[in-house]
Amino acid sequence: MSQEVYVVVMAGGAGTRFWPKSRQKNPKQFLKLLGRASLLQDTVLRATRFVAPEHCLILTDQAYFEQVKESLPEIPLENIVLEPVNRDTAPCLALAALKILALNKDALMVVLPSDHYISDEGEFLQALQTACNHAANHDDLVTIGIEPLSPATSYGYVGFEHVVGEFGTGKVLKVIRFIEKPPAAVAASLLREGNFLWNSGIFVWQARVLLANIEKYLPELFGALNEFASTIGTEKEADNLAQIYPTLPRLSIDYAIMEKAKRVVVVPGSFQWDDVGSWSALEKYLPKDERNNVVNSNYYVALDTSGCIIDCQKGLVATIGLKDLIIIQMDDVLLVAKKDRDQDVKQLVAKMEQAGLHDYL
Repeated sequence: MSQEVYVVVMAGGAGTRFWPKSRQKNPKQFLKLLGRASLLQDTVLRATRFVAPEHCLILTDQAYFEQVKESLPEIPLENIVLEPVNRDTAPCLALAALKILALNKDALMVVLPSDHYISDEGEFLQALQTACNHAANHDDLVTIGIEPLSPATSYGYVGFEHVVGEFGTGKVLKVIRFIEKPPAAVAASLLREGNFLWNSGIFVWQARVLLANIEKYLPELFGALNEFASTIGTEKEADNLAQIYPTLPRLSIDYAIMEKAKRVVVVPGSFQWDDVGSWSALEKYLPKDERNNVVNSNYYVALDTSGCIIDCQKGLVATIGLKDLIIIQMDDVLLVAKKDRDQDVKQLVAKMEQAGLHDYL
């Protein structure tokens, strides 16, 4: 593999399912949910096991520049790429590809979400190496799939068929379909079929190959950003991007490109992975008391309370007769919810936004 590799970390999301701990001014990727480092810091640490910090780009919202700068001092400031507004992952990754191509027209591009949990770092890097080796030698879009442990309904699935390549012990499989967050019965049937993986949202491709697909499937986006490309590295770059970016459509790379492209492959990954998309997803990685409660509180007293997630930093928390609840208290907000409804926190935040309760978001 002769191409230089650049890692793009997408760090502009809102993480609304972790409200009220994840807020607009301090979203999920900056939270220390699983230890002393934030999810973003953990992601960049994994990235810099694979490439030098100079080859790591952080794509984020303008509002988060200072937080990224302070939490990632090893990343050169010019590698923090600021989006004027959030336009989802397709414009974000098109912008990243253009920035990378301005540095190296033959570069490989690894895409990592900033807010995922990954253990088994060796297995992760091995899968990444397999994906990079394939992408370097083929004009394919490569995704990494995770071997499913259960019929999860909070993940997307990637269906595959025959093997199209190998690298070391890693296999590369032809993708035949994507399925987005299926209901429980469908998820169970996918596991029985045996040729589906969880969709991790980790991608590898040549930067030019991604842009070729964007030109084919999203010609308006390609045309708008191609106009911006001529100003990369000049004093006009920031102003030009500020004018163009708000006019771009809000599009997911999964829907807009991956589900339409003909040359898509998947590398199975056997490492432990979680997109940590909700409070109940987080609890499996945190210590529990004798009643199976996850408690992060200075003072806590309980009677007949089990299976709860309690994160309250002020005063005393006292509970009686509770089961499988989420109780999160911040300075100005208290959230109480059933654990099996934690995916609806995003819907709740949207309702608050419609009601104009912006101070609490």
